[in-house]
Amino acid sequence: MTHIIEARVIGNHAAMGRSTPAAAGGRYLTVHEVLRAGMRRAAERKDMAAAQSKWDCEGGAIEVGE
Repeated sequence: MTHIIEARVIGNHAAMGRSTPAAAGGRYLTVHEVLRAGMRRAAERKDMAAAQSKWDCEGGAIEVGE
């Protein structure tokens, strides 16, 4: 296992350059925006689970030979 203090590894990290910011404009999300996005993702997962359940109850994708 390579240790991070070896010259080759340090050189590889330096060659990668500076890390890019997550947001393009340097704008940070507010707590409300983060929570709203989490609630939206949870609602989307719930909708997807309901659609999957309905699909399964209706027989799903039936193979051509059946």
